[in-house]
Amino acid sequence: MRVMSSKPKTERGRASRERIVERAAELVAEHGVQGTSLDDVLVAAGASKSQLYHYFADRDDLVEAVVANRCEQAIVELTQLLKSVSRLPELEQMLAGYVASYEQSPTGCPIGTLASEVADRNEGARLQTVVGFAAWERLFVDVFERMRESGELRAEASSESLATALLASLQGGILLSQTRRDSHSLHVAVEAAVAHIRSFAS
Repeated sequence: MRVMSSKPKTERGRASRERIVERAAELVAEHGVQGTSLDDVLVAAGASKSQLYHYFADRDDLVEAVVANRCEQAIVELTQLLKSVSRLPELEQMLAGYVASYEQSPTGCPIGTLASEVADRNEGARLQTVVGFAAWERLFVDVFERMRESGELRAEASSESLATALLASLQGGILLSQTRRDSHSLHVAVEAAVAHIRSFAS
């Protein structure tokens, strides 16, 4: 069983650890988990090997921290996008913006991309992506709850089921669009998800 490192107790230690994680997260965002070496991280963070192994038990431990960091950043951005969405037209506008953002920079979903990289290699990192997806799904649940409370969706509409379906549509659409190098699949996935949501409109 892998031994996890303990969190630093001093402010300086926490700052040093955070700097390593942030520099590593930037490299992972650009090159992927497998394309980022510990030497790359050390150079980018201006850290020594002894420092790195003081804060992290091994490479997997660092990757887990990086994945947690990237997922948290994604959820912060999604929270800003979704926190005031309470009507279907607003959700459609947000989804249109999501598609447009993908078309401008087709790099894929940060959480989904990380999940595909670590799923079979790092259990701790995989669980961090599970937490990230759960937080994203919860944001959608909150949106649909607000719609139900306002009467825009029928009372029998399941906020949880709608949230799962929408998240799955986005992830599947992105994966197909990335593979095909064509955003059409994401457009179709979003349109299908919106049609499904509309079927529960009051």
